Amino acid sequence: MSKAFRLSFIFAIMASLNSAYADFADLPPYYTQDFVQKIDQGTLKNTLLKISLQNILSKIHVKTTGRDLVKDSCPDQSECEEQLTTLTYRQAREILFGKIHLQSNDNGYFLNEVYCRQTISEEDGVGRGQIPDHTQVNCEHTWPQSRFNPNESKNAQLTDLHHLFPSNSRANSSRGNLIFAEVDGGVINEECTSSHRGTAYGSSETAFEPPPEHRGNVARALFYFSVRYNHPIGSLEEEFLKKWHWQDPVDEEERSRNEKVYEVQKNRNPFIDAPELVELVNDF
Repeated sequence: MSKAFRLSFIFAIMASLNSAYADFADLPPYYTQDFVQKIDQGTLKNTLLKISLQNILSKIHVKTTGRDLVKDSCPDQSECEEQLTTLTYRQAREILFGKIHLQSNDNGYFLNEVYCRQTISEEDGVGRGQIPDHTQVNCEHTWPQSRFNPNESKNAQLTDLHHLFPSNSRANSSRGNLIFAEVDGGVINEECTSSHRGTAYGSSETAFEPPPEHRGNVARALFYFSVRYNHPIGSLEEEFLKKWHWQDPVDEEERSRNEKVYEVQKNRNPFIDAPELVELVNDF
């Protein structure tokens, strides 16, 4: 598949989805009035947009009756919020497994991991505030630890819930720190046929291909991480991520997860809240 064909496919999907976009004025009050106005006016794109989003994601939010104000410090007698960056890794995993992804039915608690589309149950240690059996499910850092930005807080990157997902342990190990792409390769193993590892199309680089149902989630998690921690995404990976962003659009489950992360961490993924922002960034 040629790069030109892939790009034309992306643009075709983008055009088909344009009519579904919400008005920027409908964004949550987390986003400042200045940001919303400049987006509507078309004056925030590329680097300026990324800088603006990083400020919104990382700085102190002063709560008002309308939209938040973004400041370097909290004024006296003001209600303020900022990204929680002091969680321990254990606390982050307890929240990820035991709150954000925790579900229940008549048989008890369970969670669904993302790479093999498997259900992990109470017999493997799933429960409220619990970390399950690590031989069955692990905490996947969608942005791998080996590629963290050394100029940003390591703990903030390690525990940032926006890019953490429960994943099958063997698939997690197989992915390692590989880039994401569509690949010419085989399934992870006979029990995990939803994900693939192989050579990225259009390259000789080894890559990891997640299930179609999780590809958009991967893309938006990486776009968020790139902007929040000021770290670039390689051109090959970005090409596939932008394609997946439109192929696997935001659904209600992903919106709900974004809200749950915000409740804990006090910042949001803007590419879930406003998927069209991806169009305004030529190069993550």
